[in-house]
Amino acid sequence: MRVDIHNIICIFLMVMAACIMPCIADEENESIIIDPEDIPGPFPFPEPAGDDTPIPMPGPVDIPIGGDTGWYKITSNPSGAQVIFDGSDIGTTPAIVEIFSTGTPYHTVRVEKTGYEPWTRELSNNPGSGETLKIHANLVPVSCCTSLRITSAPSGAMLSINGVFHGYTPKTIDNIRYGSYQISLSREGYEPWSRYIRVSPDEENSYYIVLEPMFAPITSGTLMVESYPEGADIILDRTNRGKTPRTLTLPEGSHSLTINLPGYQQYSTSLFIRDKEQARISAQLIPTGNAPVPPVTPVPVIVASPVTSAGFTPDDLVTQGVKAADMYEQIGLSAFISEVNNPSGELSHQNMSISVLAENGTLLADPVSSMWVNENITSYADQNSVPYGNARLMIAKSGGGALYENDLSNTTSTGNVLLTVVQPIKDDIVISTSYSLNTPIPLITSEIVELLSSEEIINQDSVDLSIHEETILLEPNEDQNIFNQTDVHGTRSLPVIQALAFQGGGYCYIPEPSGADLTLAYVTGEKDGLATVRWVTKSGRETTKHELIHS
Repeated sequence: MRVDIHNIICIFLMVMAACIMPCIADEENESIIIDPEDIPGPFPFPEPAGDDTPIPMPGPVDIPIGGDTGWYKITSNPSGAQVIFDGSDIGTTPAIVEIFSTGTPYHTVRVEKTGYEPWTRELSNNPGSGETLKIHANLVPVSCCTSLRITSAPSGAMLSINGVFHGYTPKTIDNIRYGSYQISLSREGYEPWSRYIRVSPDEENSYYIVLEPMFAPITSGTLMVESYPEGADIILDRTNRGKTPRTLTLPEGSHSLTINLPGYQQYSTSLFIRDKEQARISAQLIPTGNAPVPPVTPVPVIVASPVTSAGFTPDDLVTQGVKAADMYEQIGLSAFISEVNNPSGELSHQNMSISVLAENGTLLADPVSSMWVNENITSYADQNSVPYGNARLMIAKSGGGALYENDLSNTTSTGNVLLTVVQPIKDDIVISTSYSLNTPIPLITSEIVELLSSEEIINQDSVDLSIHEETILLEPNEDQNIFNQTDVHGTRSLPVIQALAFQGGGYCYIPEPSGADLTLAYVTGEKDGLATVRWVTKSGRETTKHELIHS
């Protein structure tokens, strides 16, 4: 029998394979066995069950809308404004709001800040995942909406609002916001007055304040105001004093009265109240249309005293100036200038003259100085090198007030002093009322005039005590301020000094602090709330004649 070697080898290999394979299978099976307890995750491995028992499966996972977030960054100018987002207060700008990117793409935002108009927007898109959308609100200031009028008896009281000086009464504060304010008045010889008032859109916002004297009672009289028909508004010295009929207690002096009733022509007059006088004004109002005229019951009438030269006071300059300012507002500039230049017009007066000056220094109207009309009077200077009209412009820009100035119409070498009350600048024009004191101006040598405005420190010995200087605080409530005293004409130097200081400085005429004589002074520009005032003393004034100086 022949043995096939090839077959023997094949059989041997098959036997060897049969012995090795079980071992390999055991090793592989051991590496892939899985214990159910080792499965990670929240869902348990289902236990074996019968055919009729359902195998529990994991339920759906609730993934919130907008799972990815973005942001709105809300800013404003000015910052610090309150932000209302979708009706919720989220704080002040700059503010960050987190939003789900896939949430509802509609939002509202409102930005608010006191003194500014509210800013609102509707947003129709959301920021993407990780994205920041910027929203910027440019806030618009609330437009000023009303005026506040403060008058006092006597006038010339220092007015402060919330502790800030605003000039002297009578005073109108334009463009004032609605709200509460502390009003304070002070005047030498009278008790200080202070009270909170409210400025409202539906009120006259006009206040008339009678100051109580410290030592002696104020001289006053009464005025009974009646009208037919009754119920008309009483406007006394530009202040609403109620409705007719009414009896008013008024300080001695000049007053303006207007009576208004819808459907009737305005009734206006001027009057002078004397101490202890009992006066009455009865106005028969004239209908403007077909309004019926009620029957009039005759009553005894005591007509209030008219304004006369004998009763002239500096307050009359204020009253006449206010009257002129009212006329300008009613009839416009062109007609007003014609009225001022009319020597027999409504504004003409035996003792007072009205002057109208443009902000650029051009004289627009002046019946006394008509030859200077349409000239820039600030380009001309008087005997002491003081520019005409300059101090008038400065004090007008500072809210108005009283000052002394040289008479532009006087052609003599000695000049003539005017007491002038200047209204606040309005529409780039300055209205002033002047009264001649028939007093020559102080005449100063050119050397001393030049030294007044010098920046060098003055050696008093070198000028023979001709010049004195004082550095003062410009705060109006500075009790020790030597320029805040009332002179014989009821005026103070401090307002014109303040006006010049805050606008760079300049020359002016003031009463010498140590006496009653008028002198020339120079005021430096304000620095750190201070200004230096230099004035010529009696020894520095001379009586020699000077020629008129033209710059």
